[in-house]
Amino acid sequence: MNVKEILTLIPSSILEDLAIETQVNYYSKKLQGEVVFKLLLHCIISHKENSLRSIESAYESLVFQALNSNSKHSKVRYSSISERLSVINVDYFEKLYLTCVSSYKNVLGKDYNDIIRFDSTIVSLSTLLLDVGYCLGGDNSHLNQLKFTFGYSDIPEFVNFYSDKKYNSENVALKESIYKHSAQEKELIRVFDRGITSRKTFDELTENSINFVTRINATAKYKQITSNSLTQSLRTDTLVIISDSWGYLYRTEGKSKFKIRRIEAFRIEDDERLVFITNINNANAEEITEYYKRRWDIELFFKFIKQHLNFSHLINRSENGIKVILYITMIAAILILAYKKINRLKGFKIVKQTFSQELEKEIVKDLILICGGDPDKLDEIIKNNSS
Repeated sequence: MNVKEILTLIPSSILEDLAIETQVNYYSKKLQGEVVFKLLLHCIISHKENSLRSIESAYESLVFQALNSNSKHSKVRYSSISERLSVINVDYFEKLYLTCVSSYKNVLGKDYNDIIRFDSTIVSLSTLLLDVGYCLGGDNSHLNQLKFTFGYSDIPEFVNFYSDKKYNSENVALKESIYKHSAQEKELIRVFDRGITSRKTFDELTENSINFVTRINATAKYKQITSNSLTQSLRTDTLVIISDSWGYLYRTEGKSKFKIRRIEAFRIEDDERLVFITNINNANAEEITEYYKRRWDIELFFKFIKQHLNFSHLINRSENGIKVILYITMIAAILILAYKKINRLKGFKIVKQTFSQELEKEIVKDLILICGGDPDKLDEIIKNNSS
């Protein structure tokens, strides 16, 4: 599937319908919702780094004028872009993101059973630059932090943005995100790292029939109530699994309410002792450890959006603007990840470059058609757009 075919999953009718539904264009004639979306999406995909001034320049480029062919405005000030991001209705971009999640999930399907990984990533900026966020004090007292918590399958299908200090704890942020997502797809297996340490949370997940797989400290107190179900050690590509039993974890007020399954292993590479816990009983020990191994995919996703989609650099520092950038970045990620998976490509950097080049080629084709094969007509089109 080429770039043009992938982009057809976001038809113009969706952009127009959501604009009417959210009234995103009520206060603006130039930087309307669809224009802001296309402009930022174009810059995120096509440019390595972005700033308000580079986005201003991109707005005036021939490539973007072709993308934005319905507009008669050829110039816009970077300050106007910043101001618009601060006040534009973010619901338009959130609904567009959720529409993309639904559309692309249907096309892509799932590679690895029904698991979803949950984790958070932090973006920090100077307190002088950032209008929102929380400060941890100490050596980082000059920084404000923002937390973004994701649910990731093969695409980022769920995201929460946190700027309150209480969400610095993953016991709060991850737990809230898992519960929000569970209302939509309860049957999935939630895989998360050791950020959640609360035994009470493990009990609550079990009580609400939310299946999970995670790791805990190897020395965590545990009382076994069933014997080891393994008659001999299991060896995988990376682990030697030595035990698989059910029992109770302990917390401040005593043992956990519900039994937990504990799987102990040693990593072959360095002989480190690892302990996995889960409330799933219909998968073998090797499958449980494989579920957790797939958690690494979300770490690669974080690296991708920060290094290749410039997510660590926020071009607008208001909460509204940050959310707009978040949702458009996630849509860009979904497009590139879909292109990568459908065409069975590897890596991220080259895939993004290939996607961008193919997108530009499609735009050039459109320009040739608009000009009727006569390149001299380009000057006339640009002049008409400027008037």
